[in-house]
Amino acid sequence: MERMNLDINALSRSFKKTSVLISCSGADSNFSVYQHALTSYFSRTPIVWKRNNKVFPHLLTFPLKFVPYEDKLCFGPHITPLEICNIAYLHVYHINVLNADDYRSNVRHNVSDWFAKVNTKPDVQWMILINTSRAKDKKTRTLLLEKIKSDFSKFHSKLFELPDTSDHQAFTSFVQGIQQCIFAHLNLVVEIWDKSLRTMYEKRKQHNFDVFSYFTSMTQYGRNYWSFGAIEYAINIFDDVEGLLTEVVNRAQEPESPRWLSQLLNVPIENQPNLVKMFEIEALDRKEAHYLGMRNYLLCQQIIMAIHLYQHKMKSNDAAPSLRSDCAIEILRRTLLCIESVKEFNTQMNNQRDFHKTNCWILWTVSESLDVCNFFCDISHLDVAPAFLSKLHLAKFDAMFNLAKTNSLERDSLVSWLKQIINNNSLISSLQSSETMCQELEKMYELCIHNLSHRNRSSLHITYKYFEYLKSIKHKCPIPKLSINMNILKTFPKQESIANMLKSVYEENYNEDMLPILFYITQCSENDITSINLFLDICEKLEHSINWKIIDDSELFHITVDTFEAIQTKNSEFVLKIKINSKIGFDLHNSKIRLHFSSSSNSNIVQPNNLSTLSLQFDNKDNTCRLVSETKTNGHKNEENAEKVHNFVSESDVFILKSGQNEVITSTFLEQVGCFVLEKIEILSLKNFNLKYETIHAFSRRPPILYCMSTPHIINLANENNQQYLAGVIQKFEIEIEAKCDVPNESILKCIPPNPMFMFLHQNKNVWLNEIEIPIKSLKCHERTKVEVYFWLKIDSTICESAAIQKRTVCFLFLIVRKNR
Repeated sequence: MERMNLDINALSRSFKKTSVLISCSGADSNFSVYQHALTSYFSRTPIVWKRNNKVFPHLLTFPLKFVPYEDKLCFGPHITPLEICNIAYLHVYHINVLNADDYRSNVRHNVSDWFAKVNTKPDVQWMILINTSRAKDKKTRTLLLEKIKSDFSKFHSKLFELPDTSDHQAFTSFVQGIQQCIFAHLNLVVEIWDKSLRTMYEKRKQHNFDVFSYFTSMTQYGRNYWSFGAIEYAINIFDDVEGLLTEVVNRAQEPESPRWLSQLLNVPIENQPNLVKMFEIEALDRKEAHYLGMRNYLLCQQIIMAIHLYQHKMKSNDAAPSLRSDCAIEILRRTLLCIESVKEFNTQMNNQRDFHKTNCWILWTVSESLDVCNFFCDISHLDVAPAFLSKLHLAKFDAMFNLAKTNSLERDSLVSWLKQIINNNSLISSLQSSETMCQELEKMYELCIHNLSHRNRSSLHITYKYFEYLKSIKHKCPIPKLSINMNILKTFPKQESIANMLKSVYEENYNEDMLPILFYITQCSENDITSINLFLDICEKLEHSINWKIIDDSELFHITVDTFEAIQTKNSEFVLKIKINSKIGFDLHNSKIRLHFSSSSNSNIVQPNNLSTLSLQFDNKDNTCRLVSETKTNGHKNEENAEKVHNFVSESDVFILKSGQNEVITSTFLEQVGCFVLEKIEILSLKNFNLKYETIHAFSRRPPILYCMSTPHIINLANENNQQYLAGVIQKFEIEIEAKCDVPNESILKCIPPNPMFMFLHQNKNVWLNEIEIPIKSLKCHERTKVEVYFWLKIDSTICESAAIQKRTVCFLFLIVRKNR
């Protein structure tokens, strides 16, 4: 059987059933019709079998095969269980004559000789079939039957008159007679076989135990039931055989293991031990009596049995919807058990001679078993398949990796063996060329890593082995393809041994993709200045190309925005406290925190504990802001009403960002009116600006929104009685200032006259000036203060000599003085 011709039906047909032999003697004419009828009936009609007065748990069907009589088909006293399948279950002699005289002269001596042979041998089932269809009348028929019965007077129960096929009742009675003979022989066969197997099994602890004979007898015993339709019962027998082979491995660990275990190593692996060639083999040859050969044969039988069971259940009315996937998973499970058992046996028995041939067998077995499974369904989509696929692909990668490490002498010997059993195989090319071997190994590595997505420890292990091999042969290492990432490393405890392994793998081949690994190395080695400096130096070499998103936020910083006063006024100082839990494992000197606020209507408030995204909407007309779900605003965006976006940044003083908990104060003066949302947070190092971390994820008890009002400080002229001021003389008025927010620093009140004739008195310098600046102390929110201002309006031609009242406007500016940060 060729691999390209494999399909479910071809594999099903590869099993050759053990036939129920029925030997025929006498006349052949007219009996072929009965042969076809009997064959059809017993192969299609399930029959209940009672053994030792107990009903067998499975219905049986019998594949009949009619053969000419031979003496070797008769049962004898020295028949072995393996030879018992070649013994006829029933011996039939067919008599077809015209009358008694024809019988006496032409048939009687022949049937007597036949009877002497079968009757003298014990436990032989036989019957004589009499065909009277050629008799002319009833009298002739009666005389013929009486004559034959007189010759076999003691065996009337063995004589059967062949009924007319149209007579259903007579044919049923005839079939029951044959059925009784088959069951009688089957009981004898099973009794002898069971006794033989029991005797052999009891000797398994002795040094002369023949494990191959027991294995062969058990498998043929199971195939016998399998041929009779009892597939589930045959599966149990093969499971017992598998248990024996598992016991072989366990016995190998014992200090006083039996001698026959080491004899299994005396049989070398000569032929190609793959599944495709083994499917058509009915019985294992003594040349294949090594452990791998027996496990390989057993696996082939189990795969074909799984296919037969699938086809049998598909014909029933209660076939499960998952029947295809269940069969595929069963084949994967059996294959994995077989491979692990062979590897364990070689380990326990220190079988170095067949080590590389075993690796070749693993490559073939995994590939061929996966091909068989794909006949049923796409196994990559099955829920339970990843556990089996990952182990199978890991075993395949390990096998190829072991072949890659062979020395030249071993490689030449292996290539010579492969050329004798296969032609034009890629495995031979890989062994002969290191470049081809690296290409094949890379393919298996990628496939293995893909199937090991949920088995991070194995992924890390084979990645290390693969990279070390590439370095040992000085091959160009495909570093970007090496599947070491933070998802794998998170599953391991942070240990220095893992960090040292990573250092040896990567050496000086660093790029942006390696930042998570470098970062992990710094965390594994607590207070390791060398690792920290290496990480910082690489960041500096990469200049501004660092993408910190490749490292999970949970591995870097956890930022919490403290509660703050959401309503502020223009020109006030906005102070915000930030709590930072640094998880990077080392201190960052000369650090700064920057908070970026934006008034864009598209600004989103995204927090890990929010399921939806909220958009900020601000209306300048009525000074209102709203938080609206993003899903509601997507269809109602109007670009014509787009407002000018205002942004501001609140930053902290320079500080040391220590590993662990930190509290940082940021502040800024608000110069724009509107509603602002915290867009992002930056953490940067002034020493090396490549260490710039940005995030939009910050925990806050409420959305970090700031509403800046346009309400200014109030400046009033304290003139209770509407007093009129006189020109040409010194006058005084009081100015009242009310702060609408905290003014923490000393401020300035600037007085600007309407024209040059308007003069102010600077009280400290005692001089008259066109403009003066009056210092104002710090004020609390809603605190009031009064300031006295002396002024003088010069008289000129513009002022009328009459008592007419003229108006003049004086501008007062309240200037907030800010400290330089």
